[in-house]
Amino acid sequence: MKYSNGRIYEGYWFDDFRHGKGLEKYTNGNTYEGDFERGRAHGKGIYKWSSGEIYDGEWQNGLKHGDGVWKGNQGDSYIGEWHCSKAEGYGVHMWKNGMRIWRGIE
Repeated sequence: MKYSNGRIYEGYWFDDFRHGKGLEKYTNGNTYEGDFERGRAHGKGIYKWSSGEIYDGEWQNGLKHGDGVWKGNQGDSYIGEWHCSKAEGYGVHMWKNGMRIWRGIE
């Protein structure tokens, strides 16, 4: 389906919502491929920004939530737990210079 703003969705629908597996392409070049529930990213999915940044992991109600891997476009990365789209809980943040920070429960 192509929306009036140019956004494109290819995938499953339920009760007029994006629901199930799908691919959404945004007009700015960003994409999300994965699970949807009632129109939002929910379950497992990969969001790719046009800048080269990537998040591959779990989603809940359109937010990064659960286990996931984020790779920045400058060489930074974070592997670990997410809560409401914030890196929180157990995880490792690594900068492009090789420095690592292990995080535990906050």
